[in-house]
Amino acid sequence: MRDVSSHDSRHDEEVNEFKELQAHHHFQRRHRASGELELGATEIIEGRFDIQRQVVASSGLADSKLRHLWEQIRPDLVSALFAEAVGVWFYCIAGETATATFVLTTAAGQTQGNLTMIGFAYALGITFAIVVAGSTSGGHFHPAITIAQVIFKGFPLRKAPLYIFAQLVGGFVAALMVYAMYKFEMDSFGAELIAGGKRAQIFTPQGPAGIIAIFNTPGRPLGQVFATEFFADTFIAMVIWSQLDSQNIFVQPASAPFTIGLSFAVAVWGFSTGTIVTNTARDLGARFACGAIYKTSECFPARYSALAALTNIPATLFGVSLYTFLLSDTRRPPAAIALGHVHDDELRRYERNTSKHDELLDARIERAISKGVDPHKLVSKRSKVPSVSSAKPVRQL
Repeated sequence: MRDVSSHDSRHDEEVNEFKELQAHHHFQRRHRASGELELGATEIIEGRFDIQRQVVASSGLADSKLRHLWEQIRPDLVSALFAEAVGVWFYCIAGETATATFVLTTAAGQTQGNLTMIGFAYALGITFAIVVAGSTSGGHFHPAITIAQVIFKGFPLRKAPLYIFAQLVGGFVAALMVYAMYKFEMDSFGAELIAGGKRAQIFTPQGPAGIIAIFNTPGRPLGQVFATEFFADTFIAMVIWSQLDSQNIFVQPASAPFTIGLSFAVAVWGFSTGTIVTNTARDLGARFACGAIYKTSECFPARYSALAALTNIPATLFGVSLYTFLLSDTRRPPAAIALGHVHDDELRRYERNTSKHDELLDARIERAISKGVDPHKLVSKRSKVPSVSSAKPVRQL
């Protein structure tokens, strides 16, 4: 016979603690204190510990009073918006310059590069974006990810439009810079197509405008375009959300940016038999730049433009939903605990989650007993892992 009274009292205490915490819970995340990182790719590091190393103290301008004064008056939101624009810029400039090299050298009959090179360019661009700018803004770099953060993580709704605008600006600036770098070659290529009576080819994936903006392959059915885009974006979203899961023992802060980047590379390699967008900021920003450069509505093909810009948003939310509700579980211990690194905040959250599940299960057990149903199967579903902070040996009688 087991003495379970101590276990029951401990469970009641945990439930009461959870209810108290819930009373202060809001759908939107709490106020971010000075020094705390914003929600986003920064969640990779939540509850993790890396090897610490002593580094000689820095000096110079980086540690000057001038910098400290600037940081006191610099609005955090300005830095965050700049970081979002820079992150998208990294992603776009890397992929579009690789595309420019491939398209222009192919047109000249001296092909340099291929789809593999373009895929790696986008992957590394995203990796660099996260490493360089992620800790400043949270590392969204994607309107659909910002929307997902609002819905699933409580990212402030008032900041979402500003983040999305900054992301579009990043894509717009990147496209203009690519054109500035390759203006002579792009203009010459376009002139040759016009002279040959092939002006329409300018606005295709193989044309000069297709270097910066994304166009459908001529004749490809829009239904097929939608299916390809939706499946690719769902794939990418699931990979991204898995990297933000603090309970995923296969995720490490150092590898997550590369994993996220490679998911985009796989989309380029495997899903872009025609063309693929994956990111509204990449698409719309470059499409507006195309319009500014070529001054024609051909940069905005009917029906395809809306499909290209918007499909990734519901697809991303669908992929995030799949991971959140079918592939993750709040009852799993955080990776820091599972790997033997106990972290107080993660531990408390784990205990709250298991207590909540047990509370709901207790209600089901009571209903089963009241109906005369054997509750043993439900009892067996109670959390198997005891509270780490308050677990005590069960006394055998």
